[in-house]
Amino acid sequence: MSVFVEQDCRIEHEGKTFESGGAVITDQFIVVYPRSDGKVCDWHGNVLGEAFVLSSWRTPRSYMAARMYSFAVYVNGVRYIGRGAGNGMILRAKRSKRQS
Repeated sequence: MSVFVEQDCRIEHEGKTFESGGAVITDQFIVVYPRSDGKVCDWHGNVLGEAFVLSSWRTPRSYMAARMYSFAVYVNGVRYIGRGAGNGMILRAKRSKRQS
């Protein structure tokens, strides 16, 4: 598998430029953005694979989100397991030992 590192993830707002790290896909880990329809995307919204919520829990002292989610993510036929704060938020996952 080749490594995918998303480029040009910038927006301009009120005269200032902000840059994101974007999506990353390797054999060992991924960084993607889940959508509410079960797809995962890169920073620009291009679909990269599918995500399934395995569990969730409240995060009452978090300033980012009220819940954290555990995901199984499939990208290029590879299963990754990780967590993120949900729709549109960054999701980091490692390659699963179990690939089914």
